[in-house]
Amino acid sequence: MPKKHQYKDSEFALEPPDIRKVINAASTLRDRCILKLFAHTGIRREELASLDVRDLDFAARRIHIREGKGAKARTVPITDELRSDLQLYVAKRKIGPLFLSNHKRGISIRQLNRLVHDTGERAGVENPNPKYTGLTPHLFRHSFARAWKKRGLSIESLSKILGHSSVTTTWDLYGSESFDDVQENYDRLMVGE
Repeated sequence: MPKKHQYKDSEFALEPPDIRKVINAASTLRDRCILKLFAHTGIRREELASLDVRDLDFAARRIHIREGKGAKARTVPITDELRSDLQLYVAKRKIGPLFLSNHKRGISIRQLNRLVHDTGERAGVENPNPKYTGLTPHLFRHSFARAWKKRGLSIESLSKILGHSSVTTTWDLYGSESFDDVQENYDRLMVGE
């Protein structure tokens, strides 16, 4: 009997319309900024939670991630739209955690998980990965990487943005097509007959 294909979490991604639905369902400016950061940069939740206001470079449209995985720092670009939202959110603050909890402390990993899950439910967007019942921050990372690859952009640039130790890591996770990509290619061929 043939072995059943074991899907990797990195093979599942949200489509851009679903990502927009989730972002639009955010209940506060802070939450919208968090969701856009996940969606527009592929940042890890631990990295996002440790961001400081001083890590923002609005003039260059960049965020410096000081505490990346493996204690590696990196800088990632952001969109004009995200920069504008972050400027509104930060207002006059010059120092301190970028994202504050309701108690004016830095946001926790647990709060980020809940925010993503609850906003996904409010938006009516389900996790395409059958292993999970709700949206997760890491799904946004996979979605960012899959969208990048689908557009045919540089895998080396993606590796730098994601903070992988080597391009091989990025290639192992996102270099192969997801089954949805295979299905889409197949359908294009069959419709063309």
